[in-house]
Amino acid sequence: MLPLIYAHRGASGLFPENTMEAFHAAVRRRADGIELDVQLSSDNKLVVIHDHQLDRTTTGSGLVRSHTLQELRQYRADKDSHSRFSKARIPTLREVFQAFSETPLRIIIELKNFLVSQPHLEDLVIEQIRRFQLTERTIISSFNFDSLLRIKELDPLQTTGLLYVGPLANPWEVASRYRADQLHVPHDQLTASVIKQSHQHGLTVLGWNLNSSRELQGALKLGVDGAITNYPGRAKKILRSLNRFE
Repeated sequence: MLPLIYAHRGASGLFPENTMEAFHAAVRRRADGIELDVQLSSDNKLVVIHDHQLDRTTTGSGLVRSHTLQELRQYRADKDSHSRFSKARIPTLREVFQAFSETPLRIIIELKNFLVSQPHLEDLVIEQIRRFQLTERTIISSFNFDSLLRIKELDPLQTTGLLYVGPLANPWEVASRYRADQLHVPHDQLTASVIKQSHQHGLTVLGWNLNSSRELQGALKLGVDGAITNYPGRAKKILRSLNRFE
């Protein structure tokens, strides 16, 4: 089976990250899936945005957690796009599911609950996944490993990915401890040995964040099961090229 290409925050290399514009662009570039970030607004709505602060990617400022959904809707999500995407807004997880639930698109949902408390985030995400019957097409990842355990308590059938950065000794053992099904390995830690041993322990390996042609080619040749990238079109082109010569 060919490796799957996941668009990191959508096709975020060319479009405002974590917006519907970026997600639709990923589909146009034939990505197999998208990766997105979820946290809570002050009125406990599931909003899709990476940073806990609004300042980097939107025209707002302050903590996401301190704003209601209605307040968040007022800000543009294309701060660095020079008005090219003036209609881009922070979407809700529900809106993403509504847009893509009838398609084959796979969705990685990163829970942003490592640094800022997000009470009942896991419960709300699982509830939304069940509502749209997307258990088989979704993966939940997090740097908060305890959160992955909570997901498995809520739904043992939900696929989870142990997301980490920097060196991690025997990551397959950590994944087993937290009942994770996948390892989401940073690009600088991807090796043939990590992939081989993870596979021997029954784990799927996704590499992130693979953006340059060199990084993508290297990871795909090593045998990753999936690549998370800001440039899904580039990744698809490289994958087709490599497959052509096999």
